[in-house]
Amino acid sequence: MAANYWTSTQKQNWLFEPYEIADLREEIQKQHVKVVEQYPLPDRRLLFIFMKDRIIQLSKRLSFRQQCVATALVYLHRYFLFNAMQNVNIYLLTATAFYLASKTEESPHHIRLVASEARQQWPEYVPSDPSRLGEMEFCLISEMHSQLIVWHPYRSLTALKENSKLALTNEELSLAWSIINDTFMTDLPLTCPPYLIAVTAMFLAVIFVPGKSSLELKPTPQDLHSMMDASRFSSLGGRSGISTTIGQALDGSATALGSNGIVKQNSQPSGGSSIKAKTLAAAASSEKMQNIVQFLVESDIDVARMIDATQEIISLYEIWEQYNEKTVKDAVTRCIRGQHLET
Repeated sequence: MAANYWTSTQKQNWLFEPYEIADLREEIQKQHVKVVEQYPLPDRRLLFIFMKDRIIQLSKRLSFRQQCVATALVYLHRYFLFNAMQNVNIYLLTATAFYLASKTEESPHHIRLVASEARQQWPEYVPSDPSRLGEMEFCLISEMHSQLIVWHPYRSLTALKENSKLALTNEELSLAWSIINDTFMTDLPLTCPPYLIAVTAMFLAVIFVPGKSSLELKPTPQDLHSMMDASRFSSLGGRSGISTTIGQALDGSATALGSNGIVKQNSQPSGGSSIKAKTLAAAASSEKMQNIVQFLVESDIDVARMIDATQEIISLYEIWEQYNEKTVKDAVTRCIRGQHLET
């Protein structure tokens, strides 16, 4: 196992440019064009929201560390880089990803226990024979070339919390933690290093706080270890207007992150939005915001990539508002039963 991210298999083998991922997916579609057209599935992000909920559903009666959910979702991202979603029993794969992640994250469960719980939750989709989960585990490990260690943004967020100049509050920390959780529904775990995701989440949390009242978000202050070990996977997704609120907060923060990392102020918030006005006033008078700007410049963060990550997060929240569990479940069911993947 690598002692740090920079020498890890994740950095060497599982970090892609967006166009590379697009090429891989296009190739999969070409190889499986018939089944893809016969069983169309919703947007990939909606499917990952669905799978995240299934992991949490499965783990309700199993003790686990929150990081197991994140690791399982990364495993699913990696698997679907080389496999069509239409060709696998998503319920069985999701249970397998959680089982494997629980071992990787040192909170293991016996295969019979996980198989039994999955069978109880989804009896029509999960075979009673635990060996089927073992077979799927072998396939999952094989697709990832036995490279199972995942470096998450949580560790980088911990380091940011300890930076006295940034002076992150518990509220900002909790919001950043939730934003990081939500990034696992996007391609960011495959396209961005974990530290950049953490910095982006921290930045969004800081500018979001002044305008958050309209959504009545009141995160409970928590210790970092409590958040990591709690059997919850906090999220901002699914709240009405969340993407608009964050977008306005970004606009009203009076920041324009240029390629050189310099933050410039606008003269006034456009549109007269109260959220923009609040955020502009906070940014203009905030020593913290200036310290964040200085931090971005001194740390040589790839600001262009950070902007892309921010846009991807906002796009996720936009589509999340359209999420309908029944619609996604029906599409998955048609695919599984149509190809007899449940047997």
